[in-house]
Amino acid sequence: MPLFAYRCDECDGRFEVLVRPNRTPEPTTCKLCGAEAIHKVPTAFALAHSELDAIRALDPMYKRMVEDQMAKTPEAEPMRHLAKMTPFDVVDDPGDPIDF
Repeated sequence: MPLFAYRCDECDGRFEVLVRPNRTPEPTTCKLCGAEAIHKVPTAFALAHSELDAIRALDPMYKRMVEDQMAKTPEAEPMRHLAKMTPFDVVDDPGDPIDF
C-alpha cells in the first residue's frame, strides 16, 4: 500500500497518509492545523527479497565457509536422517495415512 508522508509549511508538522488508488484521495489540508500549504516529502522504502535472492546475494567466501562447517558437522547432513528412516514396504503395518 502506498504510504505517503506530507509536511505542512504553516506548522512544520509531518504526517503520513495511506493513499489507495481510486479509493482514497490525497489530502489537501494539514491534519494537524488544517492549513492548505502541504507538500509530499520523500520517505524511506523497503524492498522485499525472497530466500533465493538472499542466497544468491551471499558472498562466495561466506558461502564456502558455511559449506566447510557443514562438512565438519555430520549430524547436520539431511541425508543422514533419510538413511535412518524405515521404508514403508519393510514395515508390517505402516499405520493410518496422515491427513494434512
